[in-house]
Amino acid sequence: MSEPEPQQEAGAPTAAPPEKEKKEIFAAISSSVAEAADASAAADAELIIVGAKNSGKSTLVQNFLQKEEPPKPSTPLEFRFARRANGNSTIVANVWELGGGVAGSTAAELLQQVLLPDQMAKSVVVITLDFAEPEGALESLTGWFSAVRARVEQMRTELAISAAGSAIAGAARQATEELWAEHADTGVEAVEAVNPVGVPVVVVAHKWDVFEQTYGETEYRKLVSRALRFLAHQAGASLICTKARDKTSMTVLRNLLYHLVFKTSAEAIGRSLQFEHSRPLVVAASSDCFAGIGKPPTVEGCLSDLQSDKWKAAYAAMFPSKQGSKQAQDLTMVESEQFAEAAIDELRRQKRDELAKMRQAAEFDAKMQDAQATTIST
Repeated sequence: MSEPEPQQEAGAPTAAPPEKEKKEIFAAISSSVAEAADASAAADAELIIVGAKNSGKSTLVQNFLQKEEPPKPSTPLEFRFARRANGNSTIVANVWELGGGVAGSTAAELLQQVLLPDQMAKSVVVITLDFAEPEGALESLTGWFSAVRARVEQMRTELAISAAGSAIAGAARQATEELWAEHADTGVEAVEAVNPVGVPVVVVAHKWDVFEQTYGETEYRKLVSRALRFLAHQAGASLICTKARDKTSMTVLRNLLYHLVFKTSAEAIGRSLQFEHSRPLVVAASSDCFAGIGKPPTVEGCLSDLQSDKWKAAYAAMFPSKQGSKQAQDLTMVESEQFAEAAIDELRRQKRDELAKMRQAAEFDAKMQDAQATTIST
């Protein structure tokens, strides 16, 4: 197979002045999306890259396209496309880079412009994390997981109204089920079963070299590595730690994305898997397990029984949020209230209520069986 041909830019909108109304921004972006779609209407794959400002999105795009020039400042939505020969055919991939922001901000709304129902079965999402500032990384990750999952649910609802749409949703569901079919952590006996987002997701912990230099102690790398592994595994995502100037880690990332986007062999990925906290992680989706990750440390004040909450609490205790961090600057108060994860919180409450009812029912059944046994014996 040949490498992707030189890429072309198409339909990249200019940055909107801050005083413009949100609806005007999205009108311009919608127009640019339509132009970009016309440029490569027969695309076989969609690669969508999201993450906070300066988290390495543009660097990742340049690596995927194998371009050497320094990345340019991003506009709200950047578009490229890549071609790769595959035997007698050519695979075309649209590459979308969403401008800096955290999930819940305008950047999350942009996701709806590029992650589309009719492209669901051939879409791949990459979430980049800035580990030069690890205190905001986990919040960004969980926020984007929620945003992508919510968008997938919206797409499934839209696709369900037609036979053609149901076929698209079915193809995406089948790909997920095949990947996880034999994994023990998806079974009903799992304490907190893996719940894949619904489309392939790759988590990129970027600037890992900066993190290692700043937090050289083993306990930092161990906790971060295990927390990232747990949350990525629970969401059915791949995870890789990268260093911008390290050719090895960037090549491994490119191979992983080529496999997901261009359907290349997974053999190279299998040889690169790495789970030890002493080195940068390379964890393909479904290659990890909760037993291998281990249990989270106990954190005073964390009353939740959920392992995910315990990992988040342990992470927050080690990397407390900084006042005025760049993550917080991406959200206005209005946006923060508008995009609060109320739906996720409500779902969690519902699940806890369901679990409590199931436990009460089990206890009641046990008491009834004991009473019947006592009656029979007498």
